[in-house]
Amino acid sequence: MEMTDEMRKVIDNSIAHVATSSRDGKPNVVPVGLIRTISDRELLIVDVLFRKTRRNLEENPQIAIAVEALEEGRAYQLKGKAKVSTHGELYEKAFEIMREQDKVREERASAWKQKRPGLAGGFDKLIEAHHRLRPKAVVLVEVEEIYSTIPRGMGGE
Repeated sequence: MEMTDEMRKVIDNSIAHVATSSRDGKPNVVPVGLIRTISDRELLIVDVLFRKTRRNLEENPQIAIAVEALEEGRAYQLKGKAKVSTHGELYEKAFEIMREQDKVREERASAWKQKRPGLAGGFDKLIEAHHRLRPKAVVLVEVEEIYSTIPRGMGGE
């Protein structure tokens, strides 16, 4: 199934919840901010802190991803197969995605620091910690199924 431009926008601008399971079916869900669509049927997830998630994907490539932009009345669940890579062109793209996300985090932190000046030091430490992160791998997901998770009549398809 192909992702529409609207779906791609939600995926590229949201925190995703990535669900995997081990070979024996034990589930794992993690929030991921480093996710981008790269075609109408594929997306990339940057692995900077995965442990269980990566181990699960190496045992069982099935993956489910939930994203939402509730203020726009859009939310989706995507299902597909994942492949982990630690080198090559897609892995190099992970660094580009991280640089883009660093800029977004800095802009958001700046806005939050203005609203909550007492937390400025905490935001600075968080941004500094994110700058030190490096991709361990990249996960290519071939999207096979897409579902709206907003009920019909409330913005869902």
